[in-house]
Amino acid sequence: MKYSLTFLFCLCALFSSAQNLELNQLKSFIFKPAIEVTDTLQKKGWVVRPELSGKKLNQLYQTFSFGHLKKEKAKARAWFRIHADNGIVNQMYYQVPGLKEYTLLLEEIKKTATERKNEQSIEDNKLSTYYIADGYVFETTVAADSYTIMVMTDRAF
Repeated sequence: MKYSLTFLFCLCALFSSAQNLELNQLKSFIFKPAIEVTDTLQKKGWVVRPELSGKKLNQLYQTFSFGHLKKEKAKARAWFRIHADNGIVNQMYYQVPGLKEYTLLLEEIKKTATERKNEQSIEDNKLSTYYIADGYVFETTVAADSYTIMVMTDRAF
């Protein structure tokens, strides 16, 4: 019985944190083949959403969801979207599950960033802030109860 409870606790911890991606992991997806990023996300429990994905010429857009909200089963706990040119990821959007996860990522970005752009934009009740780091551009977007981190390369392929 004791081992069963320990196993169950470990399993719950694994799945509850699987949607939480750290900044280093997000950055590591840049310049990787889209199929490799897809495999990594699916192994962590993310589900490809074909209805929100597509390909046009050499550009691939792929959207993933993770889990479900307790009160609204039709809504995912977290969202992730990759953009790839010629099969190589160059931009991604991660809608984190909540304020706590967003704050942790924002602190990591601030430690990494060499410059915070003073320009902020407010559009459709969303506040966006930009940060520049060596090789990366980050955009944080906050709206009502939605927190999104965008990561992209500042280099050409």
